[in-house]
Amino acid sequence: MKHILSLLTLIAVLTVPLYADDAEKTSLFTTPVFLQIPSETSIGAVWGVNGPAAGFVEYSTNEDLSDAKRVYACVPPLRSIQEKVLSVRIRGLEPNTKYYYRAATMPVDYPNAYHVKVGKPEFSAVHSFTTMGEKAQSSFAVINDTHSEYDTVKAVHKKLKALQPPVVIWNGDAADQYKSEEKTINSILNLTGRAMAENYAFLFVPGNHDYRGAWVRNLDTVLLTRNPEERDSKYWALGRNFAVRQGDIALIGLDTGESKSDDNPDLQGLAEFESYRELQTQWLKETLERPEIKSAPFIVAFCHIPMIIPRDGAEPGQFVWSRATSYQWGQLFSQHGVQVVITAHKHRYRCDEPTEDRPWTHFVGGGKSPKTATVFHGTVEDGKLIIRVYRIEDDSIIKEVKFEKRKLLAPSF
Repeated sequence: MKHILSLLTLIAVLTVPLYADDAEKTSLFTTPVFLQIPSETSIGAVWGVNGPAAGFVEYSTNEDLSDAKRVYACVPPLRSIQEKVLSVRIRGLEPNTKYYYRAATMPVDYPNAYHVKVGKPEFSAVHSFTTMGEKAQSSFAVINDTHSEYDTVKAVHKKLKALQPPVVIWNGDAADQYKSEEKTINSILNLTGRAMAENYAFLFVPGNHDYRGAWVRNLDTVLLTRNPEERDSKYWALGRNFAVRQGDIALIGLDTGESKSDDNPDLQGLAEFESYRELQTQWLKETLERPEIKSAPFIVAFCHIPMIIPRDGAEPGQFVWSRATSYQWGQLFSQHGVQVVITAHKHRYRCDEPTEDRPWTHFVGGGKSPKTATVFHGTVEDGKLIIRVYRIEDDSIIKEVKFEKRKLLAPSF
């Protein structure tokens, strides 16, 4: 009995320090690093923190991070202190260049009004990314309509990990709605508990559900918008639109917004999507004339809600709530030789082949459940753009289409 009591006492003594050590070692990171909004010269990094915390990213072209530069999470003139999520925007990068980086999180405390206490930084592992540009790898992938479904995100992540694309387009409806900061962080940054975007970056295209929920007006703290210097001031409202070169491919992202008209009672007069889409039409006209876009051998456009409504086959259709905008976008695609438009929203895969009046191929991605989810993979091989559509359920190829280098079409009107 005496020996048993001694053993129990020893266990008790050993257990207390272990619990204390574990508490002290609780990670300051609550999610992996999530790379976003890539361009030729910039990229964003976002991660969850066990705050209050400050943080930074160190990056270098050397794997050992020698000569690394440091960029803090910052909203000038103050460096950011956040309790849930930190974000860093890295600018001044070189195109088509591989960088190594690591993120750091530092605990922060305010003992009184005259003093701030900053703890030692905790570092992530070293990861890498490659900036975009005309000489970058001509490849991309597309996912959509994950709706915060754990099994779906896990399945598409597994496929992305196998494909290792340099950039991924998340083509809308990442979640059903955004109820709170914590739920949003879990839905976007940490849904599977695995790193989704530490070594490749996401370009986010909003879906109709990405405009829903009590916290949606704060979404840009988790899903960053474009850097203001990347667009003319008259287009600053278009924070989600993008037009970037990924090797021989120009990638263009448009925001179809809500699936309901502005006067729909459900929106209670708090939406202005019609004027927002009209502004995008003017942006698209100018963007398709930009030298780096106009000279691209291939152009692929992305938007969440389909451009075509099947009716007696697959005829050119319109957004039900915005026919004029859809028609204008479609005409601009045709005039400027856009070859592919990839959409989502319907949760079922579909391909609308080109017609005489509509020379671009129109895809609709499946989604929400692993049984219907798809991953699109585009690569340039032997001078041709190949789009492969994978069914996630069995990893089979549903469709493979090859596109020749584009030719600028004469205006049809």
